[in-house]
Amino acid sequence: MYINLEMKKTTVLIVGLIAGAALLVQSCRTVKRTFEPDSPREIYKKALLDSKLADKPMIREWIQAGDSALYRPVETAIPHKATVTYFKDEPVAYSWKIEMKEGRILHARMSRTDTTHQVFLDLFALDDGEERTRITSAKDSLLHYKSDRTHTVLLRMQPELLVSGSLTLSLTDQPSMDFPVAGAGVGDIKSFWGAPRDGGARRHEGVDIFADRGTPVVAAAEGRVSRTGTSNLGGNIVWLRASGRSLYYAHLDSIIAGQRQRVQVGDTLGLVGNSGNARTTPPHLHFGIYDHGAVNPFPFIDAPSATADNPSVDPSLLGAWGRVQNAKANIRPLPSTQDPPVTSLNRYAAVRILGATGAWYQVELPDKRRGFVHGSLLEPADRPLATVTTASGDSLFEHFSTRHPLLVTAPPADLSTVANYGNKQLVRYRNRLLWMVSSR
Repeated sequence: MYINLEMKKTTVLIVGLIAGAALLVQSCRTVKRTFEPDSPREIYKKALLDSKLADKPMIREWIQAGDSALYRPVETAIPHKATVTYFKDEPVAYSWKIEMKEGRILHARMSRTDTTHQVFLDLFALDDGEERTRITSAKDSLLHYKSDRTHTVLLRMQPELLVSGSLTLSLTDQPSMDFPVAGAGVGDIKSFWGAPRDGGARRHEGVDIFADRGTPVVAAAEGRVSRTGTSNLGGNIVWLRASGRSLYYAHLDSIIAGQRQRVQVGDTLGLVGNSGNARTTPPHLHFGIYDHGAVNPFPFIDAPSATADNPSVDPSLLGAWGRVQNAKANIRPLPSTQDPPVTSLNRYAAVRILGATGAWYQVELPDKRRGFVHGSLLEPADRPLATVTTASGDSLFEHFSTRHPLLVTAPPADLSTVANYGNKQLVRYRNRLLWMVSSR
């Protein structure tokens, strides 16, 4: 029997160290910050590296898992909901790639039943396609981010060392401004950003929101009225300075706000009309946003996203070993059939089921490659497929890729095979699933 006593000692020491790191994270939150603080994960990581256990493989693997997750994210559209699992015997981290539009607020929420351990949630900007720059980190189980530009972000989730569990991550977004016409909504926008004007001589630098004449036009954000007046194109206009941007209200029937007036969200600035070059059209508000040039105002006022549905696959398989139940199963890079498969597996091939989103399982292959497989193609790796009689010299491994056997059989024993991968069989031995390599 192969028993790793050194690993057991390391585990006991790390458990004590984790408790200390958790206290350090909590204490740092109570200090008044006059500088950009480290994230909870960085505080935890520093505590590990400053300890006597810094050179232990388990700590290095945990750090590497978090770093490498940023280079293999899952592309995700909002709204999104995914359930993921993690294991105390193997450091793990997950990441998602999200395209953020200027003017949107991202909300990430982790829901879990066991809150006795830490789970770190960090958001990074993906700059120039290579650099990962941390933007913000979650406080407890919530992360919020207001995007001031259109760009790609990466969201990473990683639990602390030596814990097992599962959680559901929910991603939603909402506009950063209120709708600028009282009682109206996105469905009342009839002309959008970029539409041709004057026979294609110029492009529409805003959105047109149609409403009855005299409907209140309101402040979409807190700010100060920087200008009111008239122009040939806009007719009666109001300019509102808010959050470093200029908000433009045009074609008003009348102006109510005063020059330099301080306004709150929802305060009336004027009334809907069709003044200026809109005299031949029904009453509407032209709404624009300028920040060193015109920007698309639609994401700033578009409706909040819905909440994604819970995964529809069997939740009892999460965290367990599964196997392919069809003649063939394609492993996809995303939970969709649009992209070509990462690889294909034959019947009874083993996969570890990490999580779920929609009708798809997120899986990890024994060789550590990850992907998604449709839920209809997997079954639990529990029913025995065959019985094998071991020979002297056959080896059993706890992990597929490990070089050190947990046990070398002698004398022979009968084992149940439940799945396979490559030249190894996944077998049940004393109520444990282990990998077997035959000496024959």
